[in-house]
Amino acid sequence: MSQPVTKERLARLATLRREVTRTKKRLAALEERREKRQTRAVETAYTAARSALERYLCEMHTEEAELLGYIQRIEDAEVRELFMLRYYDDVRSWQHIAFLMGEHDESYVRRKHNAYLKRGE
Repeated sequence: MSQPVTKERLARLATLRREVTRTKKRLAALEERREKRQTRAVETAYTAARSALERYLCEMHTEEAELLGYIQRIEDAEVRELFMLRYYDDVRSWQHIAFLMGEHDESYVRRKHNAYLKRGE
């Protein structure tokens, strides 16, 4: 991995997923505008904008894959599910995560999460 996985970096995963969706929509809108106005200037601007958006999309996919790979390599299934709920599914409430995992106390899942990150695996 290019950089260490931290809580802050993991927290960007859900945002990245939303950003990928928005960037794909931007590419589609750009293509639509290009089809409506076929001139050499529009084609040049389109090509530059499309290249920039595609590079950006590739960077986001790479980051998403790295973070998802980190989560998938967690050996403890309960911790792995906790991380998937928190970062991939974007469940922000510790209480809701606890409920989804069959626990009653939000502090249990929060402590388990923090202990895993503290170990630095």
